[in-house]
Amino acid sequence: MIGGLIRSLSSSQRHKILTIYQANKFHTSGPRRKLPLILFTLIKPLAKITSYVLGRGTRKAWKKLPTTQQRTYLEMLNANRGAFMCTGAFSLGGLYYLYESHKQTCPITGRQKFVALTPDQARRIGEANFTEIVNDAQGIIVPETDPVYTKIAKVANGILHANSDLRQIYDKTWTLTVIDAPVMNAFVLPSGNIFVFTGLLENCSNMDQVAAVLSHEIAHVVLGHVEEKLTRTSFLQMLLLVPMSLLWVLIPYDGIGFVTTWFFDSVADIMLELPFSRLMEVEADEVGLVLAAKACFDIREAPKFWGRMAQEEEPLSEELEFLSTHPASQNRQDNLQEKMASALQIRQDCGCPPLDYPAPRSSVIIQNCQKAKAVLSNL
Repeated sequence: MIGGLIRSLSSSQRHKILTIYQANKFHTSGPRRKLPLILFTLIKPLAKITSYVLGRGTRKAWKKLPTTQQRTYLEMLNANRGAFMCTGAFSLGGLYYLYESHKQTCPITGRQKFVALTPDQARRIGEANFTEIVNDAQGIIVPETDPVYTKIAKVANGILHANSDLRQIYDKTWTLTVIDAPVMNAFVLPSGNIFVFTGLLENCSNMDQVAAVLSHEIAHVVLGHVEEKLTRTSFLQMLLLVPMSLLWVLIPYDGIGFVTTWFFDSVADIMLELPFSRLMEVEADEVGLVLAAKACFDIREAPKFWGRMAQEEEPLSEELEFLSTHPASQNRQDNLQEKMASALQIRQDCGCPPLDYPAPRSSVIIQNCQKAKAVLSNL
């Protein structure tokens, strides 16, 4: 185990699911009833299939009924509408109880959130994904003796050691897997498995920027974003099950039904799912900045990194942000810059060595200055 927190994987261990000890579980309310794990992993496709089968089946059966029988059923529905309303109210009450009984307060941000997935269930999801990813990456996993692996492990260890006071850090067995691929990406599974692609290093000016990215990804795990997102998606699908079934009942043709379903799914994504995803990214940016500050990295490099990413983004990325799961890079840079003063104070309070002022200019700024000087010299 490197530095007491991250341990690398030997070739024999890469095919095994790691056992992670969960200690001192935090609850903001009473113990919560564990819901089946399959509910979170399959509910979205199951809800779509169920609404289609129920709605379409009801419509087909209704069309086959004679007019007199249809009139009889309508009269029966009208006569018992009070009972149906009570049933609907009871169902909504059950969903409300489910929501209230699984609300908790994030101990780090203080934000109220709805989480029905337990830490053990999230760990099991992470372990399954970990095994699958490692098996797929066989042959391109960087060995732990490689200098690239050592550099990344030093950064990750620094972040984890400096934040080992957090339960979400110290109750996991963390691993690091570096994948040799030209992909600018890194992510952390809820089980504590860190994955870094070597392409990330090629797009970072220094290891402080690598630390900013890793801190952001670790913050997702610390904040329990996977559990919260899966819970939210499952709950929304349960709420939409009846309306989508009624939609299939009322729409006369299957082609129109598929188009209408796609339209409502798109609207639900734009209005509900995507804004929530961007909120989690902003939250991970802000908490990740604090994690990196406590580890004594030069956190001024974080907004610089996103500033460079903004220059590489497509035009109109800010205007089309509402269609994305992530905020525009320029907005991320601006938000981190706003949080910089408080994060630097945290860094100072942790006894970190003072930073040189003014902040060292990034290579992008230097290149822009050189281009401007060249233009002025030709005037």
